[in-house]
Formats: sequence, structure tokens, C-alpha cells
Amino acid sequence: MNGSHDDSGMISRNILFFVSSLKVGGAELHVLNLCGYLAGHGMDAAVCSLKHGGALKARFEDLGIQVHELPIGSLADLARPSVRMRIREILAAADPDILHAHLYHAEIVAAVTAAISGVPLVVTRHSSGLEFNGLHRIIVAISGWRTQRVIAVSEEAAKEALKIGVGRNSVVTIPNGVDTSRFRPLESDLRESEREGLMREQFPADCDPGCLLIGSVSALRPVKNLSMLVEAFAAFESSPAAGSEGARLIIFGEGPSREELERLVEDLGLERKVLFPGHSDRPEEYLPLLDVFVLPSRSEGVPLALLEAMSCGLACAASRVGGMPDVLGDCGVTFELDDHAGLGEILGRLAADAPYRQELGRRARIRAMEHFDMEIWGSRTVAVYEGLIGRHGRRSP
Repeated sequence: MNGSHDDSGMISRNILFFVSSLKVGGAELHVLNLCGYLAGHGMDAAVCSLKHGGALKARFEDLGIQVHELPIGSLADLARPSVRMRIREILAAADPDILHAHLYHAEIVAAVTAAISGVPLVVTRHSSGLEFNGLHRIIVAISGWRTQRVIAVSEEAAKEALKIGVGRNSVVTIPNGVDTSRFRPLESDLRESEREGLMREQFPADCDPGCLLIGSVSALRPVKNLSMLVEAFAAFESSPAAGSEGARLIIFGEGPSREELERLVEDLGLERKVLFPGHSDRPEEYLPLLDVFVLPSRSEGVPLALLEAMSCGLACAASRVGGMPDVLGDCGVTFELDDHAGLGEILGRLAADAPYRQELGRRARIRAMEHFDMEIWGSRTVAVYEGLIGRHGRRSP
């Protein structure tokens, strides 16, 4: 019977997540964080991925999360009896009280699973204007009758859900959350020594620990608009605003735009000043070492990387898209898309005014703790689950 009691007498809920893959991405890390939260609050989670493997698979398994794989080449595979049989096997193993889907393809597969099982379906919309266009919009509107709740990470994502046809009472806005105990500023002495080590490691040929260190954490994809950041940095770094010690730019992440970005850096003659170290599983170790964090995306919901930078007490600048202006409030600065000059001026001001940088970082840390802490986010999500379980009751498996 679903909803069994654990040793403390609490009712244990089973949540089955659907994700398109277990690669490193904002939505996938969102699910990983949510699984960790649920594990600490008397709920059990399992994950169904539509791809084999993935860089995050081991991290889910390290949390004790059962990972099921349902590899399909396209949504048309859902018509195959073997795929339907595999869905039933996963349902039997997970015995879920709630299905929770993330991203377009996983949302459609979860809708089919909900139709097979009768289990309530929750979906999270992570962005607006990106996934649900053209045919996708039509398909998700048709499959949406199986969805009981849509969690939107931003007001823009909520408005898009309403336009597609989701009922107003079925949409709830819950911004992403961040572990503010994991992502936090470092004591000044420790930060200084760790920063010197980072500079020697990443910029060994031209190490100046006192220079302004600008950074970003992002998938290297066109929608992240990182070429604009590189070009704005080039203009700023060659100006007097950069100061005698100059500046450095470090962008953590991987993706298909790496070669294009590296060519741009080479064309601008910035090979010694702009680096792409790749992906790291421990961003809490290097984020506090930055002076400025920049996210120039063309489309976003409420990006985890921005919340993590705020929680680390960094001065943050972000493009004026999606939920980012609302997330920053008056604790950071925003700029228009492709406004290289505007971003260059922002970098110049932040470089010239250390007290202003520090004040923005201090306020960003407080805002992250008061509005986006993991406990706030997790408890609001669990409240959605409990409301649906209460309405639909529990079933025999």
C-alpha cells in the first residue's frame, strides 16, 4: 500500500520524477536537489530518465535514489508495446503517490504514465518562450488534461502555462531554491588563500591575485549568450576602468558552444585572460572566490547558478529576461540583451567601487536566505504533493 509508515510514524510518500536525461543542466540539478530535500523529510524518490547513463546518474545513486531508464528515440516510441511494458515495470518498482515531470519530452512521457496508472501528475516549467513553441505547444496542450498541477519557477513561466491552456487554479509559482548553508561566503583569510591558489592554477602564466575576477557558471550553449559576455569583457578589460591590475574572466561549464567561444577569445587576443575550465561538481568551492558573477542568458526561469552566486555573497549582474530581475530585486544589476556597452559600464562601475560590490553581495546573500532558501522551496513543493494526495487518496499498487 502506498503511503506506508516509516519508523518515526510519519507517512512515507513515493515520488517518481521524469527527466529527459541525467546530463548536467539546471532542470536536472533542480531534481537532484529536490530528491535530497525529500530524503531528509520522510519521502522517497525515484527517477525515470529517457536516456541511458548521464553525468549525474552516480550522484542520484549516491543519495540512495533509484534510477530507472526508459531510453526512447522519439515520442513515437510510446506506441510500442515494449515501451508501455517498461513503463508498467517502472511503476511497479517505484509504486508512486505522485509523478513529477521536468522538461518537454519527460512531461509527455509522464502524461502517458499518468494515463496508465491514474497517479496524479505534477510538472515543473523551468523557462518561458523556449520549450513550448510550434508543435510542442499543441502536443503539450493535448496531453495537459492529465496534469493536476503546473509548478512555474517564474511569473513568466506561469503566464506561458496559462496561455497554453492550463487552468489558473492549477498553476502555482514556486521559484527555485538554494542550499544557503552549502553556498556561503568564506572568511576573509581563507578566501584570500583559496583565491591565490585558484589564480595560480587557472592563470599560471599571468597570475595577479589582486585583479578583478569575473565569473559565470553556465552550460556552453547559444541560449546562454556567453559570446556577449566575452565581447563585453574585452571592451571593459581594454578600458581604464579595468585598473592597472587588469581583470580576468572564468566561465565554468561545458557544452556545444565551447569551440566557438574559444575561437572568439583567440580572435580577441584574450587567451591569457579568459578561461573555460569545464564543469565542476563543487561550485561552492570556487564561487565565493569571484568578485563579480554575470549571467547574460537570452532565456531563463530562475537559474540555480544565479541563486548560488547570490548565496555566496557575490555582486551579480544578469540580463533582463525571465525571472532574473525579480530574483535580484535591488540586490544586483541587470542589463538589456546584447547591450555590450551597458554591461561594460556595469563591469567598470563594479571594478572601480569595491564597497559597492561588497554591499551588493551582502544584500544578495540576505535575499537568498530570506526568499530562496532550500527549506522554503522544498516545503512549498511538498505542500503541492500533499494537496494532491489528499484529494486523490492512496491506491493499492
